[in-house]
Amino acid sequence: MSRLSAFLEGWSFRTNKPTYSAGEEITAFVTGYENGAGIVRIGDTIIRLDAVTPDLVDTKIRLRIEEFDENDHVGTATLLEELGGGAF
Repeated sequence: MSRLSAFLEGWSFRTNKPTYSAGEEITAFVTGYENGAGIVRIGDTIIRLDAVTPDLVDTKIRLRIEEFDENDHVGTATLLEELGGGAF
């Protein structure tokens, strides 16, 4: 193994279209509000949060993925906990 290979061992690039599984819990920021749902954008992936209010925009939250379409990179989730404001 070369020194470069040894140095880069285990490195990988992040994708701009992450995928999630139903039941997975993640932390993210609510980035928008459209058609009565909160929107969480992680890269090009969009997750909708139903039954939330517009004042949740720019708030860090913990959520549970309910459904996720890996082809379109869209899903729905349930709000578990508001973690407060913060920096992106």
